[in-house]
Amino acid sequence: MAAPTLPLVIGIGNEDRSDDGVGPRVARAVLEELGTTIRVSEVPGPVTDLLDLWRDADDVYVIDAVQSGGRAGELHRFEVGSSPLPSRLGATSTHGLSLADAVALAESLDSKPRRLVIYGVEAANLAAGAALSPAVESAIPLVARRLIEEIRGRRSPR
Repeated sequence: MAAPTLPLVIGIGNEDRSDDGVGPRVARAVLEELGTTIRVSEVPGPVTDLLDLWRDADDVYVIDAVQSGGRAGELHRFEVGSSPLPSRLGATSTHGLSLADAVALAESLDSKPRRLVIYGVEAANLAAGAALSPAVESAIPLVARRLIEEIRGRRSPR
């Protein structure tokens, strides 16, 4: 049996597309706090890149911008396997396939990590070249703190 791997935090998004850049920003904030106790990757392009990234990982946390009709900056948390991923969260993906599609593909290829948690941050704007919206910008420290606490095991998942 292989030794457990460090938790893997993946920030999905393109920082040149306004709120789509929230994933990498949260991932960097988590890295700044947890340092060498985790691994961090950023995926600015196709979500199919996730399949290689998480291939041998045990615990994976993915952060991505979503548009589900909620309030900008709102956090959605899903643990894959405990309930189906809502397809509407990936319907406006700027990454080609949606995150839900990548998870379904990984399941069909039997290459999903042992534990996969998705943090979706409700986006207000995905326009090219724009800065993060104020609501999403202000959500970054809160989302990072919640993820840090979960990784450290101080918080029971909901």
